[in-house]
Amino acid sequence: MNRQTLLIGAALALVLGASVFTMDARELGVVTRLGAPVKTVTEPGLNLRLPWPVEQVRRYDSRSRMLSVEAIEVLTQDKKNLVVEAFAVWRIQDPLRFLEAVGTAELGAARLEDLVVSRLAASLGQVAYADLLAVRAEAGSLLPAVALAQVKEGAATRLGIEVQELRLRHLGLPLQNEQSIYERMRAERRRIANAYRSEGEEQAIAIRARADREAAEILAGADKDAAVITARSEEASARLYAGAYAQDPDFYRFLRTLDAADTVLDHGTVLVLTPDHPLLDVLTEGRP
Repeated sequence: MNRQTLLIGAALALVLGASVFTMDARELGVVTRLGAPVKTVTEPGLNLRLPWPVEQVRRYDSRSRMLSVEAIEVLTQDKKNLVVEAFAVWRIQDPLRFLEAVGTAELGAARLEDLVVSRLAASLGQVAYADLLAVRAEAGSLLPAVALAQVKEGAATRLGIEVQELRLRHLGLPLQNEQSIYERMRAERRRIANAYRSEGEEQAIAIRARADREAAEILAGADKDAAVITARSEEASARLYAGAYAQDPDFYRFLRTLDAADTVLDHGTVLVLTPDHPLLDVLTEGRP
């Protein structure tokens, strides 16, 4: 093998090496010839091209990535201001269209964000403020289906991007409106609380009045029953006294005199009696 053959073989090896390239499974590629695209590569493996710099390969990551859309202020259907944050999951689907439209992933993300913002503003402008802030609504379900369809179609046809998901991350009020909204909410809660307190006080007054009336009725009934019982007791006592008097008048007078003395006399009492007073006989002689 002479030197010329070796040189030819080395040249062919160099040309062949420069003409073969490998595409990773996570990549998409576009082969350009002197800057103009000539074909796309979407399958992994070995591929052929003309040697560099005649043909070059522009590679793009085909994996899904997330785009966080900065907070924007939109007007609802009834002209109320809202602050909205969204996110999108996207991937490069058509590398040739992507190369012609934007060229780089950074510029593609910026163009996609512009598209999302415009479609969000237009779609949310057709929804009422109360519907967007409904307690039971989920943020993702608030996005009209037409907005997602428009974003997907626009991203695919204009940018070569597949939008896999588009969701609202946050719905809120502008900072300048929050304080006034909160004050109105507090005033409304205070009004409801005062109404409950007034209703409770009114019911408490009615309950106390009913309880006082029932207590008065119970006490009146008890006094009536006590008076009846007292009258019956006094009647029975009078009958007993009358029976005792009828059986032995002198002994009855004697007992009554002792009761009177026990009632009148106590320790230190000075009692002045005439010599013929009946009580003196009872105290001194023990007879009536």
